[in-house]
Amino acid sequence: MKRQSFVLCAVLFALLGHGVCLAAGTESLQAVFNDGNAHYQSGDFAGAERSYRNLLDQGVDSGVVYYNLGNACFKQKKLGEAIYYWEKARRKLPGDSDVRENLQLANLLIVDRIDVPEDPLLVRLMSRAVHLLTVAQESGIVLACFVSANFLFAIYLLARRPRAAFWALTGSLVAALLMLVFAGSLAWKVYEQGHKREGVIVEQKVDIRSGPGAENVAVVTVHEGIVVEVRGESNGWYQISLPNGWIGWLPGNSIRIL
Repeated sequence: MKRQSFVLCAVLFALLGHGVCLAAGTESLQAVFNDGNAHYQSGDFAGAERSYRNLLDQGVDSGVVYYNLGNACFKQKKLGEAIYYWEKARRKLPGDSDVRENLQLANLLIVDRIDVPEDPLLVRLMSRAVHLLTVAQESGIVLACFVSANFLFAIYLLARRPRAAFWALTGSLVAALLMLVFAGSLAWKVYEQGHKREGVIVEQKVDIRSGPGAENVAVVTVHEGIVVEVRGESNGWYQISLPNGWIGWLPGNSIRIL
């Protein structure tokens, strides 16, 4: 379980976003979160799940809540739902070791073993670095680097001592370089969010069909927990791409979109 104090910031942001009175609303949502934790610690995982879902229904968008909800689902042997919420948590808390370790454990329990060629080491390292921070965190870093670069450049222009001018210019160039690096990473994240949709199969067992409808041929059967790319939608069915590149359709109620 995550420390209870972590959720308070998420609650505050949720309330601010919805224009709710902070004094009463924050206490109410915190009470729901504490209630979920109490259910979980007593072994009532279904009750914990209800409390955490209640928070989501009220507009709380918190990696801590997603993480705890994933734990509650996992304890009830809802592997697909657990992976879905842990994946949601990972997007909010990209550097969190607990989330990463839970996902690693859950992936070992997935029934289907889909062979996918491993990316080169350099590509994997770059991908890990790019996804180490959230969009909001990188936006803040880019802004801070931009302000620092301009501030130091202004000092360089006004400095009377050559040594001070040299260090100010060096600092400005370093800040500008860091801004470009983080801006590139941020741009890639924004592109992914706009052009790449993923989902998690939550149905214990589902047939992937050749077209959007139960009358189409079943191409392959897969099980819960697999993260897939969502390519399209038609009549309540989603066209998905499996990790190995196979493409097919499955009913909308068998998948949760990330």
